[in-house]
Amino acid sequence: MELGSAEHKQKLLHGILRVALKTATAGFLLGIVLILPSLLRENTFSIGLAYAGYAVIGVSLIWSLSIAWKKYQRIIKPFDATFKRDH
Repeated sequence: MELGSAEHKQKLLHGILRVALKTATAGFLLGIVLILPSLLRENTFSIGLAYAGYAVIGVSLIWSLSIAWKKYQRIIKPFDATFKRDH
């Protein structure tokens, strides 16, 4: 694989997406764990945990999109400018 090739760019994008997906998945799993008690027994505490679970899921999705966007702007955006001047 040559530096600056299409394959190189594809692998960089794949890496960025993998990090974002792992972050979103971790938040989703933690949120589901917090929501589960409200499905088993409904009381004030479990409903509070469910709200916290929904918040964790939402924040992790926003955080993973933010990470992916920042990495894209920092790595992929200047990619073409850096490697196209050699040709």
